[in-house]
Amino acid sequence: MTDLNIPSKRVMIIDDEPAARAHLRSVIETFEELSIIDEIGDGETAINAIVDQQPDIVFLDIEMPEVNGFDVASATADVNHQLVFVTAYDQYALDAFGTNAIDYLLKPVRPSLLDKCIRKILYQEGLVLEGLEQQKKDGDSLVLSDGNAKRVLNHQDICYIEGIGRYRRIHLTQLGEEIHRMQTIVSDTTLDDFESQLAKYGFIRLHRSYIVNLQKVIGLSTESRRHFVAMVDIGIKIPVSRKKLSELKAML
Repeated sequence: MTDLNIPSKRVMIIDDEPAARAHLRSVIETFEELSIIDEIGDGETAINAIVDQQPDIVFLDIEMPEVNGFDVASATADVNHQLVFVTAYDQYALDAFGTNAIDYLLKPVRPSLLDKCIRKILYQEGLVLEGLEQQKKDGDSLVLSDGNAKRVLNHQDICYIEGIGRYRRIHLTQLGEEIHRMQTIVSDTTLDDFESQLAKYGFIRLHRSYIVNLQKVIGLSTESRRHFVAMVDIGIKIPVSRKKLSELKAML
C-alpha cells in the first residue's frame, strides 16, 4: 500500500439490500487496515449507530425506506467520519457534493473502484498525518478544509482552481493525480484564501472564479473579444477578466 503510518479504521456499512452489504464486506475485509464494526439495513437505526459508535468510515446507500441516505448524512454531519455514498442512481451526485462525502460509487460497484476508493481514503489519511508534521517544518503545504475532512496538498500538485457555488474544485497536475489517486479535490476553502496562500508560488487569479498555476499556462488566445488561457494537459480554456489581462501578459 504505502510506507505511511496509517492507523486502523473502523467501518460501518449501511444499506437496506443484504446482497449489497455482502458485496461491500467482501472487498473491505481484504484490507488489514479496516475492521467492520456494524452492518445496518435502515436509516433510522444508522443515525443512532453512527452517533453511538463513532465509526471512522461509513459506506452509505441513498435510497432507503423512510429515512434515506441524505437524511442520515445530515443528522450525523457533526460526527467526524469519512462518508462514501453507494447508490444505484447517478442523479444524486450533485447533491452528494453538498455533504461531507469523500466519494460517490454507483451500484453494482466494481471491486476495482471500491478498492481505489478505500486506498484513496487510507492514503489521504497518511498524507494528513505526514503533511501536518512537514508543514510545521517548512510551511510548504496547504491544509484544505472540506467539512470534517482535512487534506494536505503541495502547491506543485495544483494546475488550477475553480469556484463552483459554495465550493472550490482543485484540478490536479499529472503528478498530483498520481499522488492523490484522483483528478480533482472539492474543498470549502475560499478562493480568497487560496489566492493569498498561493500567490508566492506563481499562482494568479485570472477571473473571479479561477486561480491558475502560471507554470502550467501554455497559451493565451482571444475569441469574440474574450480572452482565455490554455493549460498543459487540460482540454478546456480558462477565461481571463479584462482587468487581469495586462497583469497576466507581464507575468508571462
